[in-house]
Amino acid sequence: MKRINTKLKRYWGISEIGFSFMATMETSFFIIFLTDVARLPLAMVGVITGLSGIADAVTAVLAGAVIDKTNFKNGKYRPWLVYCPPIVVIFFILMFTKIGSDMTAAILCSVGYIVSHGVWNIAWTANRAIVGELSDVPEERAFLSGRIAAGASGGKILGSYLVPVLTAAFLGLFTGMGETWGYTATALVASLVFTLTYFIHYQITKGYDIPEEQGKSGKKTVSLPDMLKAIVQNPQLLVLLLADAMRLIAFYMIAACAGYYTKIVLENPSAVSILLVLFNAGTLIGSLMAKQIVAKLGTKLSTILGTGGLAVILVLLYFLPANQAIVFIILFVAQLIFGAAYGLTTSMYSMCGTYGEYKTGKDIKGVIMACSSLAIKIAVALRGVIISAVLAAIAYVPDGPVTATAQGGIKLLFFIVPALFCILSVVLFFFYKIKDSEIAGMEQEIAERKKVSRRR
Repeated sequence: MKRINTKLKRYWGISEIGFSFMATMETSFFIIFLTDVARLPLAMVGVITGLSGIADAVTAVLAGAVIDKTNFKNGKYRPWLVYCPPIVVIFFILMFTKIGSDMTAAILCSVGYIVSHGVWNIAWTANRAIVGELSDVPEERAFLSGRIAAGASGGKILGSYLVPVLTAAFLGLFTGMGETWGYTATALVASLVFTLTYFIHYQITKGYDIPEEQGKSGKKTVSLPDMLKAIVQNPQLLVLLLADAMRLIAFYMIAACAGYYTKIVLENPSAVSILLVLFNAGTLIGSLMAKQIVAKLGTKLSTILGTGGLAVILVLLYFLPANQAIVFIILFVAQLIFGAAYGLTTSMYSMCGTYGEYKTGKDIKGVIMACSSLAIKIAVALRGVIISAVLAAIAYVPDGPVTATAQGGIKLLFFIVPALFCILSVVLFFFYKIKDSEIAGMEQEIAERKKVSRRR
């Protein structure tokens, strides 16, 4: 039986602080950087976010295939945690630049987006796939999943506060070089933090990700046809992928529209940092509560109640007066409820990995966890297209006057649209049939099969 050690109990999840700090700069500030700082046309912004999002989704799936078909001398998953980040640094910086004409800038931002995301997809997927190597105890996997979600929320809090602060500070240092340089320098800092925290995860997982030659685990690379077959024969994975993508559209749409909401509806642009900190703090606390809640309600019911609870509160907020204190406090509570469901994400994909291997005999943890990344990419891509379309529909102008039409459109975008996607997610989660009680038996049978295979 594989169990986690003291280092993992103390430090697991720290990688997500660095990753989410960097990713928050993209999810919460990239669109507003393109519209209000780089000042690219809205149609061009829609193309950048839409096409880059599609490419990101494709590379997310390919990341899993690359991991499953690759074995290094020093491990299968861990090496990616140090090989990928340096490349990410270079191209993430490129995302937040304005070089040349609008068309040239759009191309360079898109290249930076696609390459940085394509490479970090591999590191991100490997970081989650290794959970199966750390423990085969369901309760410990739930703990690891919750810590990943908590780290992600902590990183979002860090990013929500520091990105505006750092961009303003660097803008002061780079006076005369243009407003975009504040974002460029902040992107460098964020990507370097990501590199450092992933190196820490590489260190604390030493001894778990044993190469095949040393561990004689019997693992063999899986062919692409086998991967596709294993996915098709795993309907629970497909249900989870769709349901997860729907609720993540809501999650990332709220984060990305926070700047517009505080600027247009609350008419207090500086409040965006406070809103995002509270938003992510609620998710963080809820994620830390995931293990206790799932012990009483189970994974499926906890997920349904958490996602549905967010939808109900978002609708309520739409009809309440736009009072800053009331909105911020209630949104914090909404994310507290949603965080308990969000904290179970990695655990649910890990359950699908166990279920898939139990049914097909194929270990494709990399591809399974890549589906978790794919859900995020689908969400981010659709979110970008929807936001651009609504901004165009209300004739949004960065420096234009605040109108009732603009306020109504932003409120709809910030509350009602995310609520609808949460409701759709809840409906889909009802079709998720894997029970917590079944996982231990599946893991035991898989272990027995491997023992028999080694004897042969």
